Amino acid sequence: MFRRLVVPLLLLSLVSFAPAQSEPGKQVAAIRHQLPEFRDISVWKGRAGLARFSPRGTFLAVSGKTADVAIYNSATGELVTKIDGKGFTAFSFSPDEKHVIAQNRADGSMTVYEIESGAHVRDIRGLGKVSNMSKLLGGAGIINELNGIFPVIVLEMGNVPATRDWKYLLVNKNDREFEIVDFVSGEHRYDIKHANFNSGWEAAKLTLAILGGVSGAGTAGYLMLGSISNPQFSANGRYLLIASGNKKPTLWKMEDGSMVSKFDSDSRIFYSKFSPDETMVATSDFDGITRIWKTENGELVTSIGSKKDEGVIAGWSTDSKKVFVNPTGKGDLAAYDALTGEKLYDFAGSASQGAIFSDDQSLVFTTPHKNKRVLFQVWETATGKLLATVPREKKQDAVITVKWNPNNKLIATADGFKKPVHVWNINGELVQVLENSTPPMEFSQDGTLLATGGVVPGQKKADNGYLWEFYLDQPERLAKVFLQY
Repeated sequence: MFRRLVVPLLLLSLVSFAPAQSEPGKQVAAIRHQLPEFRDISVWKGRAGLARFSPRGTFLAVSGKTADVAIYNSATGELVTKIDGKGFTAFSFSPDEKHVIAQNRADGSMTVYEIESGAHVRDIRGLGKVSNMSKLLGGAGIINELNGIFPVIVLEMGNVPATRDWKYLLVNKNDREFEIVDFVSGEHRYDIKHANFNSGWEAAKLTLAILGGVSGAGTAGYLMLGSISNPQFSANGRYLLIASGNKKPTLWKMEDGSMVSKFDSDSRIFYSKFSPDETMVATSDFDGITRIWKTENGELVTSIGSKKDEGVIAGWSTDSKKVFVNPTGKGDLAAYDALTGEKLYDFAGSASQGAIFSDDQSLVFTTPHKNKRVLFQVWETATGKLLATVPREKKQDAVITVKWNPNNKLIATADGFKKPVHVWNINGELVQVLENSTPPMEFSQDGTLLATGGVVPGQKKADNGYLWEFYLDQPERLAKVFLQY
């Protein structure tokens, strides 16, 4: 039974250090706009951060000071609108950049707003009260920490569960019953019955779990509860897999809501990833065993790992021929043949906390395993070739958050929520330290913009966001931008 967090790089470190300085002439970004309506991440207050661009980069949403979300125009830096809610846990832009949708922390319900006006469009019902209480006391916190899938504290707002084309939204009613809703009309399409639900039994489990915890049963008592669902849509939205902590994740066709298969596992399953070509899906269970299944009929293709060699699915190769599995104990990130389960190669020395892949899965960022002399490594996923090893300075914190530039040439990292963002190339060279910047951070889809949190110089407690512009191939334009600031 594995106990480590597989979501990578989210552990706090309290040791401070003097950050490395970028070399003159290497700077590739300048501040385009300041974002005064920005609220920072606060682990202690349970305050999640947000930095998210609309699909074409026209708008930028950030966690706001006087509202849950503030939306800026990326070109002008003007504040477009502010959106209040019940405390958002997820937020996304529609593909046409006309609407946004927010998911509320309190009950998992969703609300659709117009971007330009901030006007309320419609509400979509979420979890029932009993199920949400189960999540708060167990499913979304204690259980998931013990199973090593999600961090207890959510540091950044997630994405609203929707198909890539935003044709359908997935609404979680109680972790067992789900609803597919048409995004444009808000109309109900069909229901998905992932597992049997009985409100009386759910209430009884909640009571037994609380009594078990009070009486000293601890983990055993809380294991009575369900767990936050981890639904996964396939790349083109043809399939949906729901893994909500039971032993039988369900696979569905989105076209008509029919069930393809209910997978059999010896242990609870919390995590899944579809292959890019949608022909297979990988699941990882509580015992650390990863299984590959066919999406066409639900047949088992192969199994990877064992109770003595635990791991969790980390990603797929672009051609869908390999899977990458992270160890949950000792060992390295490794590549396996998706059809046979044969190990192909290791990413030697990579830590077991996780790995961050580039958007196209061709590169992977890893942290080292029990080696304080190395800050991070960069690898080529197709071959396992090590491209860079970045040394770690004395008393330097470990990296806590990573973002890949979509051009695959740059990586942005931060090693503390009040530490500046560092920009590196894939050869491990420090390109620039973005002074006064902090997480959260996010690149636009074309890679030319980076949104970060930050502070006002001379006012370390003053929150302030920044929009940075990158001029990788036009240094003369970058020089002109720097003259403005």
